[in-house]
Amino acid sequence: MTKLKLTFLLLIVATMLGCSSDDDSSSDIIIGKWRPIARFESNVQVDLSTCEPHFYTEYRADKSILSDRIITNEFPEECGIVATELGWNWRNLGNSQYRIRYLEEQGTVVKIYRDGENLVIESLDGVTRTVMEPF
Repeated sequence: MTKLKLTFLLLIVATMLGCSSDDDSSSDIIIGKWRPIARFESNVQVDLSTCEPHFYTEYRADKSILSDRIITNEFPEECGIVATELGWNWRNLGNSQYRIRYLEEQGTVVKIYRDGENLVIESLDGVTRTVMEPF
């Protein structure tokens, strides 16, 4: 169960940029559905988990976050989660920093920016970077 929660958190965190937290969020670059395609640790590409490429994360204008499986014939049996978890939310802190959290918890602050059409989610220390493509 802890591994599932960690995978879900990585999908959420792996999956967010803008101006001010008080701005109209409907135009925030994070808005949309995203699927992880690459991860880097200390600028070295590492494998995504078995399940990550089979889920998308949707950042909504109302600041909620949903995640669900991508329906394909190649969906791994060990990734059998079908339900999305409610209660995840995002907040644009400005300067490309976002807080991703569950309900009212402290959450995690990450740097999010665009690289072409892709969304890049990076730890504040720059060590971990996840690249997401539009889904």
